[in-house]
Amino acid sequence: MQKLIQFIVILVMFALVGYFLFTWSGAILTWATIIGEVFAVVIAVRLLLWDQRNTTSKIAWLAAVFVLPVLGVVLYLFFGRNPQNRIFTANQVKEKEKLIEAIHNLPIPQSDKELPELSKSLYSLTDIRPINGNKVTILTNGQETFPAILEALRKATDHIHIQYYIYRQDEISTEIRDILIEKAKAGVTVRFLFDGMGSAHLKEEFLEPLKQAGATVYAYDPVRSIWIARTANLRNHRKMIIIDSKIGFTGGLNVGEEYRSNTPDFEVWRDTHVKIEGTGVLELQESFLFDWVYMENRAGAADEFISEAGIARYLSAQQAEDTDDWVQIVYGGPYDKEKWVRDSMLDLMDSAKKSVWIASPYFVPDEESLAVIRRVSMSGIDVRVIVPGKGDRGVSFHGSNAYIQTMIDAGAKMYSYRDDSFIHAKVMLVDGERAAVGTANFDIRSFRLNHELMVFLYDRSDAVVQLERDFNADFLESHLFTEAEMKAKSKTQRMKETLASLLSPIL
Repeated sequence: MQKLIQFIVILVMFALVGYFLFTWSGAILTWATIIGEVFAVVIAVRLLLWDQRNTTSKIAWLAAVFVLPVLGVVLYLFFGRNPQNRIFTANQVKEKEKLIEAIHNLPIPQSDKELPELSKSLYSLTDIRPINGNKVTILTNGQETFPAILEALRKATDHIHIQYYIYRQDEISTEIRDILIEKAKAGVTVRFLFDGMGSAHLKEEFLEPLKQAGATVYAYDPVRSIWIARTANLRNHRKMIIIDSKIGFTGGLNVGEEYRSNTPDFEVWRDTHVKIEGTGVLELQESFLFDWVYMENRAGAADEFISEAGIARYLSAQQAEDTDDWVQIVYGGPYDKEKWVRDSMLDLMDSAKKSVWIASPYFVPDEESLAVIRRVSMSGIDVRVIVPGKGDRGVSFHGSNAYIQTMIDAGAKMYSYRDDSFIHAKVMLVDGERAAVGTANFDIRSFRLNHELMVFLYDRSDAVVQLERDFNADFLESHLFTEAEMKAKSKTQRMKETLASLLSPIL
């Protein structure tokens, strides 16, 4: 009923605006432009004097508010506010601090295996520990990912924590939901978290059976009113499942039939997920619980997890029996003062001696990232980047293509994946020995606006070797851009890419 009322109010407002624009269009447009320019000046002063965001983003917003004074100002009010100015409730702050103190002081059983050199740097940077005693499995595409997830869910005995940016209402999503319902009825604790914007299409009728079975369900920062400026542009892009604190899944795949290549839009949906068994699951659990207590927003929200019984239940993962892989799970978001995910990926890139291979559906780097990757390439490192040959969003697709020439000029090899398919994997492989795989794209949105998570892998483990195999297979399926075709681009295409690149800092 609340949503219906809001829809009616919005419809009436649009009707009134349309009527006045039709009857008094000349005067209204004149005054709207004048008021828009006044607001644009106020926004410009705020951006230039008090806003701490990067220069490129400031320039993009200044261009938007002055070139399109009415639309630009509206967009800024809804999407352009600096996330560093976000004010949290006392409960959110206190409960997260309790979690940090408890989890970071937990003793974790470790072998005496020597720490990878890069992991020490990332630990100093992020205060996130590298953890060994894991079995890490790379899951290539939905054909490997979903069967592994379904099998693990069916074996759950204590708890299931599940979080996705996009959760569809289709065959695979219903199958997973029905397993969650079955497990909840059997006494397994089920906590289900989905992004309020990415999964805004999820209907109450779909979720109600899950709630009735005893599961707790939250939409992360849901969009419930027309005043969405506070969080509308700051989305939780993480995807993860934690089962009994023993098995964890994360990576590029959301839940939907497109991720199984079962939709007409793309012949193949190329993606990468990772399965972790062992002590590293604790870091996935930590990320999930931080988001969970944030959404609960009440005093004592963390107590269940950090009590003696809670630690034994949720934070006591066992070492894997067969393998001893390292994992270092770095997560962060728009409210963090430092950009931990981006900076960790740049540190990984900077550690290269021979090669840096990247797969990303959106390649829209900020100034610092672009400078680092071009410098690495110009230093003689074999830099290769795979981007989609067919995009899922026009502006992002053209925005990515706008950076191809500058990368080629730096000596990098730029590839486009099959033009009938989409590559959605978020992977970086360095020297064939170290890698990062997770939820973050190589773009400004993932680096600065989204809540993201990346798993760092070391020592040319079996998982790293599998990523190398996948890259070599993807190169064979991809087209290498040449200088000749760059010069042969039409003026229309160049204009699309130029406009998209101007928007890239606020995409």
